[in-house]
Amino acid sequence: MTTVYQPNGVPLTDYERELLTILIEEAAEVTQAATKLLRFGKENRPDTGRSNSEVLGLEIGDLICLIEMIEDADLAAAGVIEDGRLRKRERLSHYMQYDEQGKR
Repeated sequence: MTTVYQPNGVPLTDYERELLTILIEEAAEVTQAATKLLRFGKENRPDTGRSNSEVLGLEIGDLICLIEMIEDADLAAAGVIEDGRLRKRERLSHYMQYDEQGKR
């Protein structure tokens, strides 16, 4: 007979669940803005008059706000987030195919 896994962590509060839901939404909005920039370049968007770069920046700002709120709610520690940021920077320096000037 197979036993079903029973989580033993502390359940999330409604506030924490809402924060995580909004974090997911904001991450998706960053993805959409980045995709628009890839597809259409840095041109102004006819629907908003803003450039695709500006829209991406605004969406990243929204995401950073949510990350700060996640830290404040003790859902992720700032030090661990910083460790992840530094780890990613190191990995990218090894694996990225181009430098800032577009050279290999």
